[in-house]
Amino acid sequence: MKRSHSRIVHGGCLFVFLAAFLPAGCGRYGGLAYFMGMGRGTKIEPKYVLPDEKTIVLVDDPAERVTYPRTRDLLERYLGEELLGHKAVSAVISPDSVARFRQADSKFERYSAATLGQKVGAKNVIWIEVRDFFAPTEIEDTSTAAKITVAIKVLNADESERAAKVRLWPTDESGYIHSTELNAVQVHKLEGDNAVATELARRAAIQIGRLFYQHTVGEVDDSGV
Repeated sequence: MKRSHSRIVHGGCLFVFLAAFLPAGCGRYGGLAYFMGMGRGTKIEPKYVLPDEKTIVLVDDPAERVTYPRTRDLLERYLGEELLGHKAVSAVISPDSVARFRQADSKFERYSAATLGQKVGAKNVIWIEVRDFFAPTEIEDTSTAAKITVAIKVLNADESERAAKVRLWPTDESGYIHSTELNAVQVHKLEGDNAVATELARRAAIQIGRLFYQHTVGEVDDSGV
């Protein structure tokens, strides 16, 4: 039993050691996978396969952590486009449609995410809650200059009244935690707050989208995300 545990620990150490020597430009795991013998065509399976039903993406920031509100709006739009582009689902309700519904319904702010999805005709709700946001005007840490951390849940809008059945994925009540980061070099290449917000949203949408569709090591490596 001890020997087996030792192998696991050593394997984990090797993973971390190799990661430290990979070029910073590689995708999130693409470069490491390639270095360890996984070819560019190696398939990475989705964490969860979405039911092929009309889907809505909702980004919530209850603690108002995001200092660039545009990041939230763009993440909703970009993630919807990402899912459609990779055929993870065949229909996504646009943020524009949600905005129109919001103006027309005075009770909008009272609805739960699942109920809101049901109201606009969605079956799947990808609910994203902002847990942390970091984008200081003065950059001190070269490794992380901007960062957004979110909790992701997939909800069944048809079960909005039954709490025990409303969550499709993940089983963990806190959701799937994911962080997207920009380093100081990447931030310095961008011009102004809007550019940082746009790039954070773009990268987050790609990374979160990959949770729901099959992709390859080469795609991760080529995108640099």
